Amino acid sequence: MQTENEIREYIDRTTALNTFFRHPPLNVKEIGDGNLNFIFRISDQSGTSLILKYAAPFLRLLGKDFPLPQNRICVEMHTLGYFKSIAPSLIPTLYHLDEASFCFAMEDLVGYKLLQTAQFDQFIALSLYAKLGTFLAALYTKVPSQHEAAYYENATLKRISEEYIFIFPHIENNPALMLPSHFSPAPKSATFLQNIDVLLNLFQNEKECLIHGDLHTGSIMIKHENLAIIDAEFSFWGPLGFDIGTLLAHIIFGEIYNCFRHKPIQFQPIVRALWKAFENDMGSVPLHILQQSIGFCGAELSRRLVVPAKAKPLEAIASVEDKTKAYALCEKLSIELIETFLHVKHFEAFITLVERHLCTKTH
Repeated sequence: MQTENEIREYIDRTTALNTFFRHPPLNVKEIGDGNLNFIFRISDQSGTSLILKYAAPFLRLLGKDFPLPQNRICVEMHTLGYFKSIAPSLIPTLYHLDEASFCFAMEDLVGYKLLQTAQFDQFIALSLYAKLGTFLAALYTKVPSQHEAAYYENATLKRISEEYIFIFPHIENNPALMLPSHFSPAPKSATFLQNIDVLLNLFQNEKECLIHGDLHTGSIMIKHENLAIIDAEFSFWGPLGFDIGTLLAHIIFGEIYNCFRHKPIQFQPIVRALWKAFENDMGSVPLHILQQSIGFCGAELSRRLVVPAKAKPLEAIASVEDKTKAYALCEKLSIELIETFLHVKHFEAFITLVERHLCTKTH
C-alpha cells in the first residue's frame, strides 16, 4: 500500500474505515518524511480525517535495497496501546489495527506540528516539557502486562539502533555512514570508546522498563498546551536513560540551531521543566538514570553527525560556514558528555556543561 489508489482500495474493503467516512469521495495524501514507514492522511468532503500508517517490507528512507520485517508496525500498535493506558492524554486515539495488512489507522492530529519544527519558529510552553517528564516517569513506575519480549520489541529495529548509534559511527570510513563535506570527525580517545562500549552493553542488556526507543522532537507533536507522542516502532525493553538522553540530545540540536540564528537560548528552562516534573513523579531519580541519560545524550549527538538520518535542526542552518561550526560544537559537546557521564552527580552539572558549549560558540 504505497499509492493513493491502493489506500482507497484498502478503505473500500475495510468496514471499520469505510463507515468512518460519510461524505465521499476521499482525498488521500502521503504526508511526513519519516525514515521507516509510509504515512497517509485520508479525508472526506466534510473534513473528517484520519491517519493511516503502513509498514512496507523495506526502509522508506533507503528503499527496496534495505529490507525490513513488516511486523515492526505490530510492535508499534502494541506499544502505543500500552502507552495510551499509562498516559492517555499524550497518545493519539487508535481507530483500527490490522496486523495482517501491517497497517493501522489513528487520530489525525489536526493543527498539531512536530516539536522539531516548532522549535524553529516559536517559543514552546514549558508545560509541554513538563508533560514529557511525567511521561518518562510513567515508563519507569508502571509495568506492562506480561507478554513475550517480541510483543513490544522488534529485534531487527533494535539491531539497527545498536549499529547506527554505538558501532558504525565509531568505525573509521564505515560504508554505512554518510559524512557531510563540511565535517571530518575528530579522533576519539580510549576513554570515549570505552564509554561507548559501556553504553552499548546497557542498550543490549539492561531491561529496566519498556521505553519508546526513538523519543526525539520528531516523534512528538504539539498544539498549544497539548502534546502527542507518536512513532513507537523502535520500542524495546531497555534503560530509561536511553529515552531521556535521546530527547535531551534533540532539545540540544534545536538550541544549537537557535545559536546560529541569533535567537534566545532556552536550554536551561526547558530541561529544568522536564527534569523537575520527572523528578517529582519519580520521588527521587536514581544516580544511574541521571548518568546514563547524559551518556546516551552524548551518543545521540555524536552519531547524528555521520549517519544518513541527520539532525534536521543542524541541516536547517543555511550558511555552510555556520553549519561547519555547529557540527564542531556538537562534536565537542558529545565527546565531553561521553567521556565524563560516569562522574556526573547532579543534573545541574549537566546543564552547566551544555551551556558552556552553547555560550562559547563563535560565529
